[in-house]
Formats: sequence, structure tokens, C-alpha cells
Amino acid sequence: MARYFDIRTTILIVVGYGILPEEEDRPIAYELKRLINQRREGDENRSAVVLTDIWVMNQEMAEFFPAIAIGGPGVNAFTAQIYETLPIAFTRDQSCFIQMDPEQGKRAVLWGMDHSSTREAVDVFVKDGLLDRFLDLVWRQAGE
Repeated sequence: MARYFDIRTTILIVVGYGILPEEEDRPIAYELKRLINQRREGDENRSAVVLTDIWVMNQEMAEFFPAIAIGGPGVNAFTAQIYETLPIAFTRDQSCFIQMDPEQGKRAVLWGMDHSSTREAVDVFVKDGLLDRFLDLVWRQAGE
């Protein structure tokens, strides 16, 4: 049975391509995917998929999907492409960053200056309700 990904409701979780982001950021991405999938309220079209920045940068369709990038601009080309256009929603000690437009955007970037700071950004994103705000915005817009 073929699986389809709805461009309005499937959240791309984008990690960098390479040894370091694959080793450090991909496990975090799968944790975030699990948390997103727990929130889909029975709607099979609401889901998340983890993939690399290479796919996003080379697929024209990628721009239509809502997306969360994990990892800084030095390890994630998608982050490097979008982080300067997104407002900072959270920062700690100039080493941990959450960037998103909490009112209208369908992009978020979670990153830090090192692995522990990136993990902290993802933890804050979830615990402080920013993930729920992001999903509400994306999935509400899809229903309009």
C-alpha cells in the first residue's frame, strides 16, 4: 500500500547531511517525530517525516511542506537558507536558539552552538509549548 504525504499537514523534520548531524541530530529528530505523531488526534494525514537537507534543497515540492530544521547553519544547509529570515522566539546565552514566526510561519529552526545546546533548543520547543503552537498553526491553516 502506497503512503502519501500531504503537503499541507506532513511536517518535514530536516537534519543536515554528514557524519556529525546524522549521528547527533537525527536521533533528536526521531524523538520530535514521535511527539508530533502523538499529537495528530487520529488524523493519518497529520504526521512527521525525518529527512536530510539535501532532499529539501533538491526537491521543488519541499517548499510547500511545513518544516522544522534541527541543527545550525554550519551543519544544516536548510537552516542556513532560512534562519536569517525567521525571528528569534527563544535564545539562551547566545548558544541555544529557536527561530519561528509564532503567528503565521510554517518554518522553525532549532539549533545550538553544540550538540547539547541543540538538544536544549528542541527540549524548550516542546516543553514551552512552541511545538504545539507550531502544529496548531500549520494544521489549522490546512483545515481552512
